[in-house]
Amino acid sequence: MEEQECEFQELPLFSGVEADAIEAFIRKVGGYVQQFQKGARIPYTHGNDPCVGIVLGGLIHVLLTDSSGCEVLGYELKDGALFGNVWAVVGTDVCSNMMLEMRKKTSVLWLPYRNLERAFGKPGRVQGIVARNMFAILSRMMFALLQQIEVLSQHTLRERLRLYLMHQGKAQKTRKVQVPGRVRLAKVLGCNRSALTREIGRMEDEGVLACGGDWMELKNE
Repeated sequence: MEEQECEFQELPLFSGVEADAIEAFIRKVGGYVQQFQKGARIPYTHGNDPCVGIVLGGLIHVLLTDSSGCEVLGYELKDGALFGNVWAVVGTDVCSNMMLEMRKKTSVLWLPYRNLERAFGKPGRVQGIVARNMFAILSRMMFALLQQIEVLSQHTLRERLRLYLMHQGKAQKTRKVQVPGRVRLAKVLGCNRSALTREIGRMEDEGVLACGGDWMELKNE
């Protein structure tokens, strides 16, 4: 790992940590560096166990696949960026439509998440619990942002509403999804209230959507 010492110290994740301590920590959690050529593609959920990745150098595009099979750019990962935390905290199934594409020759430091969780508790019980909980909270916030990006990337209002309801159905564990008022829902879907009302009416007429005062349910899904 000696050739990587300088890069490790420059990472925001290890800011203020001595080089020897960084190297010892990486060894302890089973971290390793992997090189990728330009154009290489791997699933966001690659491997058998979730890892948190840190970009040591290069550029990665996180691609999302929409309902029609088209890929859209979610966001970019540059030097020092951290990723993989959504998969580690939220679960594999929620990230199954995401790919990582290397736009340059890229090196990544992988840190196995289960080992990181065990390491959280070493400084002290309270500190470890708070660190673990903070990581989980931030990861779920990022997951919510990714879902919003995915919804807004859909080409039609119908597809945006359909995907939004599918996401909410999984989160609420029910087909009859509790939804906000039309004004708020229109803002979430990036449209105006009139357009949303018209589309909901058409979907009801076609029998693909049922609505109540504060709920909606997709049919034939």
